[in-house]
Amino acid sequence: MTRALVAAAVALLLVTVLLLRRRARASARVRALQRVAASLGTGDADVRALERPDDEIGRLGAALNRMAAEQRSRLEALARERDEREHILAHMTDGVALLDAENRIAQCNHRLADILGAPRPAAPGTPLAEFVRAPEIDDLLRRARTERRGLDADLRLWSPRPRFVRASATPLADDGGAALLVLHDLTDAETVNRMRQDFVANVSHELRTPLTSLRGYAETLLDGGLDDVEHRERFVRVIRDQAERLQALVDDLLSLAQLERPEADLRRTRFELREVLAQQLGACRERAEAAGLALVLEPGGPIELHADRVRIEQVVANLIDNAVKYTERGSVTVRAGADAALAWCEVEDTGPGIPIEEQPRVFERFYRLDKARSREKGGTGLGLSIVKHVMALHGGEVSVRSMPGEGSTFRFELPRG
Repeated sequence: MTRALVAAAVALLLVTVLLLRRRARASARVRALQRVAASLGTGDADVRALERPDDEIGRLGAALNRMAAEQRSRLEALARERDEREHILAHMTDGVALLDAENRIAQCNHRLADILGAPRPAAPGTPLAEFVRAPEIDDLLRRARTERRGLDADLRLWSPRPRFVRASATPLADDGGAALLVLHDLTDAETVNRMRQDFVANVSHELRTPLTSLRGYAETLLDGGLDDVEHRERFVRVIRDQAERLQALVDDLLSLAQLERPEADLRRTRFELREVLAQQLGACRERAEAAGLALVLEPGGPIELHADRVRIEQVVANLIDNAVKYTERGSVTVRAGADAALAWCEVEDTGPGIPIEEQPRVFERFYRLDKARSREKGGTGLGLSIVKHVMALHGGEVSVRSMPGEGSTFRFELPRG
């Protein structure tokens, strides 16, 4: 009897110890599952639960692991979508900003910073007024929110670099006051449009002068000038000179139009540069000698080019013609040289020179330092612009060195091959 009781007590003790150990292990596994669930709740999709042994707790761990894998997959998909949106936003040609109800920037792209002249995009939470001071944009956003529709406006922003933009404000449908601001930069288009208007105005002005002379002298001849033996020959000579001037202007306009076409090409051939220089100097020699100027071609070795000969002749002719035209006394000297890759040519005159502040503009269309004198000499104001375009097509460049009272030197360089 006693032995039976002792055995029962020992068995009960062993069972209790085993139950306690099993309960402790189960509690530890449950706590581990709790930690995994807590980590998943914070967005950590890399945690994993134990799935063994294959009991209820193990199967619960397997379910948590499947949920973690699904969460990780969704997070990766969201990250890819976010990166794609960021990539699209970063590479948009328009400036874009998402604003809250208080016009604080929630997100913006680099292009917006470029348009507004800021070194970097504004940090989230930055008031728009600190990023760009433009009451017109504030008013546009206010009206868009009030009218609950997208609004556009063309604005001039006085940022570090003045910009002309089309601003679009669109209220978002969440009724929280958020709005999307888009700035489309029209500065380049406005510049091109202004250049086109200036070009038309300049052409009209340049055409008016010879046309007025042609009409005036023709009417004079018709009104009795034909009977004026003493003056009619002079009248006809003026008409001829003005017609030649008009022809030169039209020719230069056509050349410039051809050079500015996007599909403009070059007809390259092999030729000797010094031969072109000598030919163009010969064409101007009579006019230079009549003005008392010496034309000099400095000696040197042969310079073979693979380029558009007609265009290079045009460049040399314009540079020599300008030098002869604006040099009152002294000489015009032409020199040329080359290395293995580049050929160069300089046209130096002893004329009045060009002020330093004016030199960057001499290659603009219709720019003249002395407008009255240029018209008197018969210049069209397009020669140096043509030179610049021809050099650009050849992958070369043209420059000028000059000091007032010390003459000018125009130099072009272009690849030999």
